[in-house]
Amino acid sequence: MDIPYNFGLGFFRVRVENRNAFMKTTLAIPDFRGSFSSKKKLSPILLALALLPMHLSAWTNGELLIWMDNDRAKGLAPVAQKFQDDFGIKITIDTPEKITDAFPMAAQAGKGPDVVVWAHDKVGEWADAGLIRPIEVSDDFSRKFFPKAWQAVLHRGWSWGYPIGLETVTLIYNKNLIDSPPTDLAQLVSIKQEMTTRNPGVIPILWDYKSAYYSWGILASAGAYVFSEAGTSYDLRNIGIANPRAIEGLSEIIALIKAGVLPKSVSYGVTEELMGQGKLAMTISGPWAWPNLVKSGIDFALAPIPGVNGNVGRPFVGVSVAYLNRSSPNQDLAEEFLENYFLTEQGLRAADSAKPIGVPALISLYETMSKDSALLRELKAGVDQGQIMPNIPQMGCFFSAFGTALQIATEGHASPEAASREAEAIMRER
Repeated sequence: MDIPYNFGLGFFRVRVENRNAFMKTTLAIPDFRGSFSSKKKLSPILLALALLPMHLSAWTNGELLIWMDNDRAKGLAPVAQKFQDDFGIKITIDTPEKITDAFPMAAQAGKGPDVVVWAHDKVGEWADAGLIRPIEVSDDFSRKFFPKAWQAVLHRGWSWGYPIGLETVTLIYNKNLIDSPPTDLAQLVSIKQEMTTRNPGVIPILWDYKSAYYSWGILASAGAYVFSEAGTSYDLRNIGIANPRAIEGLSEIIALIKAGVLPKSVSYGVTEELMGQGKLAMTISGPWAWPNLVKSGIDFALAPIPGVNGNVGRPFVGVSVAYLNRSSPNQDLAEEFLENYFLTEQGLRAADSAKPIGVPALISLYETMSKDSALLRELKAGVDQGQIMPNIPQMGCFFSAFGTALQIATEGHASPEAASREAEAIMRER
């Protein structure tokens, strides 16, 4: 493994471009267990060291290791090969199981991948644990990406990774079974009555309503929030899952169960199966559900999640992110690959061809792809209406506590008020 030179002033690393070496240095990076430090410019002495012959540079035998999911790894392979051909730098793309377990253990030991690709929900946890490194990009580079994508990687005033794509859940409907999707949850009662007469063998709507993730857009439309925003962070003392508006949203879901629109129990797998069989008119899900519908020959479209009191649904928006391992000695090589190979129209399109990345975070690629894709345009509308899911560790407690609240309230074991307040109490304790 290549080791960064240390001249007492700090570390500097060689970055390769067009097979010429040049230097870049970062003398201090933020430590979340301490204060933030500023970057300093290269000294003339360090700059002169950039003129060292290539065979003496630290990256002569440098390599990059990337961890990501298996499907997109296949799509990214040609991009990695292009980088290797250009610079002679080997890139290995691994697809380990349970990345969120394996990466922290490896990074804490000063090992693991140089780059790990995962959702933005790990930003706060990995940053605060000192596992990942903040990034600094130029204004020109930043403007190439949707602002909402950068919002997802912002934590403690720093950006903690490169955004790849945005996705959210929407209302997915079978165009052969329903002409005009509902805009309000209350409309589902009349839709069921009409469908019972017109298509008696078809279920109007199903989704995993006991999941805090899938149902959140409905509650948020009523005015629920997890934590209130406080600048670029969140106020953990201000929790909005048990306020009157949140309870109203949960009550609307329970009303659909009492009216027979929704069954007393349901699973995600069942909804996906019924949609693929053409027996379900609508569901709430994300782009991961599209391939099965396409394979099954279902003519489907997307619409906003129906909300409460005429308000549009506001689901969580997730962003896939390329993180830099803080322990990696290959920071500049990783930045070169990400900024000029992966996060380009060619690189992101290659990854998307293997497994959809949702709405590309790169604006120019979205504009190109959306011209021929109504689904992508509809997904972008859902992203615009949704809210970036908080990227702090406390979200784990939220999903656990509020998921339990949804279960006991929809099963009739507790009132919406009691279930929601119990979930809030659990979140405050932790």
